[in-house]
Amino acid sequence: MSQQGPLPEASVPEPQTKRQKITDFARRALLVIVLAAAVYAVVTQWPEVKSTVYGMTWWQITASLLLLIPGVLLGMLMWRVVLLGILDSDHSAVKHRSVLNNIYLIGQLGKYVPGSVWAFVLQMELGRKHGLGRAQVFVASLISTGITVGASLVVGALALPALANQEPALQWLYILLPVVLLAMHPRIVTFLVNLVLKIFRRQPLTTPLRASTMILSFGLGVGMYAFFGLHLWLLSSQEAGLGLVNLFFLTGALALGMTTGVMAFLLPAGIGAREAIVGLALASMTTVGAATALALLSRLLFTVADLLCVGIAFLVVKIKRPEVEG
Repeated sequence: MSQQGPLPEASVPEPQTKRQKITDFARRALLVIVLAAAVYAVVTQWPEVKSTVYGMTWWQITASLLLLIPGVLLGMLMWRVVLLGILDSDHSAVKHRSVLNNIYLIGQLGKYVPGSVWAFVLQMELGRKHGLGRAQVFVASLISTGITVGASLVVGALALPALANQEPALQWLYILLPVVLLAMHPRIVTFLVNLVLKIFRRQPLTTPLRASTMILSFGLGVGMYAFFGLHLWLLSSQEAGLGLVNLFFLTGALALGMTTGVMAFLLPAGIGAREAIVGLALASMTTVGAATALALLSRLLFTVADLLCVGIAFLVVKIKRPEVEG
């Protein structure tokens, strides 16, 4: 009769240190705050847009909301491509991409707290929780923001000439475009990434960022704005009408509006800055009152879409977790 060896001892997780407990509590508190801020944004904006909603058909509202979801997800993919380009393909995080999706989408809700830096902070903390370095996550978020600005300026060229005629102050965007596009060169991005990593006292990238990473992420950024433009075009069709000229113009205007929103980083999600540009564009097609209402309604639907995408990503992680653990 064969003699069995001793059973392996069950691994007991090490108790958390006081610092780890404080960090974990702060991370959860920040998550609650940003979720509450996003919900608060929906509640406070509803009185201003409800009359506009009641005057539209249900399918128009629903379709314009659904068009935002693939746009948000393309933004998520853009960030993920950049992060994986920084981490390199052999990193263990590649195996759990649904977790990366959650980090981005939940982190993005930080933009609803005044001072858009909270989106970066939350993404860094969520990344740290899942074994990623804060510096790498911060750099990925910084690069993807720059690519987003570059893509928005290229798409915004569809509307910038007309908008600059109405508002000459927007002409500074002509200067920003070549600067941003030049800064997106892989060698320049790699240099800037290593500079940030040095500030964080982290090792530089083992290999430079690939041109394919920058090109793919830029293409995803352009695709993101294409869906966002379709959303605004359909949402305003009752007032402004359907037409390809309107589609291109409104897509460019929304892209520029979102870029000015990024610049107004002290405002929650660029509130006011984006609506000013979008309202200016819509006012050239309809009344000022209708343009303002549509710009605010678009803002509200963006918030709802962000919350829906977070919910979807959370469910995907819950469903896939048994597979990962198995």
